[in-house]
Amino acid sequence: MNALSETVEKLKQTGTIGLEDFRNLKMKDVEALTEEIKQWCLYGNGKPEKLGRTHQEH
Repeated sequence: MNALSETVEKLKQTGTIGLEDFRNLKMKDVEALTEEIKQWCLYGNGKPEKLGRTHQEH
């Protein structure tokens, strides 16, 4: 599992991620994660089970 998938899974399970999680990601993964969080907040109503989609390896 890549770092982005692990971070999304952690966010699904706990509802939070820390700065250390962001530090472990590549810049393009940070951009993908922030876009996903925006979509989740807008369309998923912040429900953890609606977060995450299949991520491609970068």
